[in-house]
Amino acid sequence: MRRNVLRLAGNVCLLTAALGLTVPVTAGTATATTATTAEPTRTVRAAAAALPQFKSVRLPISGTFTGPSESISVTGTIDVSVITLPTAAGGGTAQIISSLDDTTGTGATSHGKYYLVGAQRINAPFSAAGTTTLNVRPTFLLISPVVPPNPVVPPNPIRPITVSVPISSTGVIGTITATVGTPAP
Repeated sequence: MRRNVLRLAGNVCLLTAALGLTVPVTAGTATATTATTAEPTRTVRAAAAALPQFKSVRLPISGTFTGPSESISVTGTIDVSVITLPTAAGGGTAQIISSLDDTTGTGATSHGKYYLVGAQRINAPFSAAGTTTLNVRPTFLLISPVVPPNPVVPPNPIRPITVSVPISSTGVIGTITATVGTPAP
């Protein structure tokens, strides 16, 4: 399923790039005699800046966070995909998709094994003024080791991971990082 999503995102980027290359681009500024015949002009730089950017990474994660009843030491991997949709004037919107893969934790006092599962998509704006570092905290589910047989207990939603993504004003994506831990209030 994840492979199909990545392939679709890649095809959308290629299609957008192809359409962006077929748009007439003029260098400089054109003047029009009437407002009804005036067409907006785009420079080569503005046309290139409007193209979406895509980056996907798989990061190892490990660390300790404060769970609902005890501290939990976590190890596993997180897959992060980022798609930026810049505007011609700079800035735009970034879509950050985070999903956990084979991530487990161990309770500090109970020594019970926890499972962390889930994925989340977050949309966030980035600035036209310069490089913006987006720090997002996706929500995942914590499945407790202490459950009765045939449980009807829902898992606990948690936010133990901070994903950091630097994005330039034109939408270029920098090095993606992920850290585990409970941030200070």
